[in-house]
Amino acid sequence: MIERTGIGASPGIAVGPAHLHVSQLPEITRRRVEDPAAEVERLLRAEASVRTRLSDLAASHGEGSDEAEVIGAHLLLLEDPEFTGEIRDRIESESLCAEAAVSDVTEESAAMLESLDDEYLAARGADVRDVGTQLLRSVLGLPLETWDGLEVPSVLVARDFFPSETATIPPGMALGLCTEEGSATSHIAVFARGMGLPAVVGVDLPATEPGTVIGLDGETGEVYVDPTQGVIRTLRERQEEQRRARASAADRSHQPAMTEDGARIEVAANIGSDTDAARAAATGAEGVGLFRTEFLFLDRTRPISEEEQYEAYRTVLAAFGDHLVAVRTLDVGGDKQVPGIEIGEELNPFLGLRGIRLTLARPDMMRAQLRALLRAGTEGRLAIMAPMVSGMADLLAFRSALAEAERSLISDGLPFTEDYQVGIMIEIPSAALIASRLAPHVDFFSIGTNDLTQYTLAVDRTNREVADRADHLDPAVLRLIGETTSATGEQGPWVGVCGEMGGDPVATPILIGLGVKELSVAIPSVPTIKDRVRALRLEECRELAARCLQAADGAEVRRILEGV
Repeated sequence: MIERTGIGASPGIAVGPAHLHVSQLPEITRRRVEDPAAEVERLLRAEASVRTRLSDLAASHGEGSDEAEVIGAHLLLLEDPEFTGEIRDRIESESLCAEAAVSDVTEESAAMLESLDDEYLAARGADVRDVGTQLLRSVLGLPLETWDGLEVPSVLVARDFFPSETATIPPGMALGLCTEEGSATSHIAVFARGMGLPAVVGVDLPATEPGTVIGLDGETGEVYVDPTQGVIRTLRERQEEQRRARASAADRSHQPAMTEDGARIEVAANIGSDTDAARAAATGAEGVGLFRTEFLFLDRTRPISEEEQYEAYRTVLAAFGDHLVAVRTLDVGGDKQVPGIEIGEELNPFLGLRGIRLTLARPDMMRAQLRALLRAGTEGRLAIMAPMVSGMADLLAFRSALAEAERSLISDGLPFTEDYQVGIMIEIPSAALIASRLAPHVDFFSIGTNDLTQYTLAVDRTNREVADRADHLDPAVLRLIGETTSATGEQGPWVGVCGEMGGDPVATPILIGLGVKELSVAIPSVPTIKDRVRALRLEECRELAARCLQAADGAEVRRILEGV
């Protein structure tokens, strides 16, 4: 038996034979052509072939499914002038052969997106590479990837998986996923969680023969190659326990999340589009704690209008009725390019013009989004929050922009809500440290633990070499959360968590003990987190949190949490 530890990317246990998935492309020969028009025709034929395949796949999976949404995003990319249009421009302006143009544009576009510290946007980078690879294979006359060799339910092992590859896995044939590349926020982690498949990423596996039994734990990151019967038995027992727990949680998913001693904790969902709203409500989500609006701006070939934004926001608010929907204003920056927003190159984009800094620098864009939100607020309970607020100046400028948006709507005679909540994301340590000064100016704080962890520990979570250092249970991160909650007092703003930590059942008692009132999590995690809350007592959580704040590091915090 060989044991390895990677990054647990999607919870669950898998035991079964290994299916080794390899996707390789031949070397691309860069060459100039005498007839660029003929090369453009080659490209157009390839686009048509890929478009037909994707349309067939979307139809086979059914409208509204996760797979259909992924494939739909790929179809949009085929129409995007920033992608396929740029490929054609390279052929025509540089007389490049079609395969070289496809390869160049795909690599440039995907590399930029894949480095982002945002799971949704990083997944879009994989979408670009996925579509580019399909185009490249079609241009070269190669068959598109299939799962013909997958004959029995297996643990799928690869260097990495493209989204369309996961979308085309035959039903019931994947027991779990295991990849050498990736992080807890990479696209494969996102899709595995959405599909309910256990997954471990970033694991250094030894050379493995097809059919070798693989066991993995998607929570701990443990992977066993050719495990002993004792290990298999233990994994099977844990697998059955998890199955029973999930079934119980699903049965009670629409019941409130209340601790044993009567403390009410709201469990909401993180969503990225209006189409996610119905799925979130079906799982028992009590509103939306984070509506990432970036996708509305990204999945298109031109800038989005105020009216289009209004329709998308209205749909989400209407879906949740009396439940609060917290919408994060556009969170892009120098490393997150969207149509119509020109941003110069930055040496360190994570510390540059992103989040509220960017939208304040583009007042027309911010005004259109705020106007659309305020108009849509008549359909439900609206909360608007600004990302990447570092201090008082950002917050006051945001409130001023909201007031200006209201005045413009009054001037235009358009109906809008005046009854909405205003909040900010706590994801920069400086904001957490002065939360007591910010509190009088907001209705709520939403703690983005992904960025808060990154900025506190100086760790790039997308970097495989250091990703394991990005531990949201580190006492330094916990203390900043505590600074935020303690700054609100009895009558002050409420505090929620919308980062990955909110969906981590291990962290739930600490967050409740620190005074967090809302946990906003990935849609599939809603029933599990609700059930976790019901097994806790508030006073015990407070005592536990106090002990964890005194720990020296994340490892000590985990030792304290053992058995809780």
